[in-house]
Order: sequence, then C-alpha cells, then structure tokens
Amino acid sequence: MFFGKFGRFMVSSHPEWSTMTSDTDTLTAEDPIAGEEIEIPADVEVGEIIDSPVTGTELEVISLDPVVLEEAPELEEDWGE
Repeated sequence: MFFGKFGRFMVSSHPEWSTMTSDTDTLTAEDPIAGEEIEIPADVEVGEIIDSPVTGTELEVISLDPVVLEEAPELEEDWGE
C-alpha cells in the first residue's frame, strides 16, 4: 500500500491482480432529505439501504446511473400472510 496524491492505493503482487485500486472509492449523491451531496461506497447496488451521514435517515439506492437515493420505506410487520 502506498499513499499518493489521491489517497491510499493497494498494489497486488499476484500477476492476475496487477491493477491498482483505491480502497477509498466512493460515489456522490444528493441526500433527498437534506439536499446535500453525500459520499456513498462505490460498490453499492440498487435496492441497498444506506444511512445518511448528514441526517442519519435510512436511504434506498434507486438508480446507479445517475445515483438516485430516496428515503427508505418503513418496514411493515408481517403477520404470516
């Protein structure tokens, strides 16, 4: 691992994994509650629930291109139906 201008990077010595990857990869998206730009992990998936670092609200990833977040729906109780 080395530190460079753009953060920490890991370089693998395995020949098939010889590409450099950043361990700080993030995306930005607008928090729909606060209206502020927030960073989310780059490996998020559609349908994933994340916590807003600004409001603490649970947000659902609706789309990845562009990244769209919405307030996650409340879980409803399942009565075995």
